[in-house]
Amino acid sequence: MRKLLWLFPIALIFVGAAMFFERPAYAYADPGTGLLAIQAVGSALVAAGWYLRRKIYSIFHRESADRREDETPAAAESEGSPLP
Repeated sequence: MRKLLWLFPIALIFVGAAMFFERPAYAYADPGTGLLAIQAVGSALVAAGWYLRRKIYSIFHRESADRREDETPAAAESEGSPLP
């Protein structure tokens, strides 16, 4: 993990140098290229949301889960529920 954190500033320096020494490309990018980039970003966001859906859900429902955990044992004892 430390090695990864050490490489991050070096990568930023290289990206900054590449942007600083940028030259004109004299190339053509049609309107479909921009739409493709937007689609790629949107797909990446949806995939990240799907991958982290349980963590996202727990962030928004933390209070109700804590409240439910406090109430469940008392309800299980009084109703004779088969819950552990």
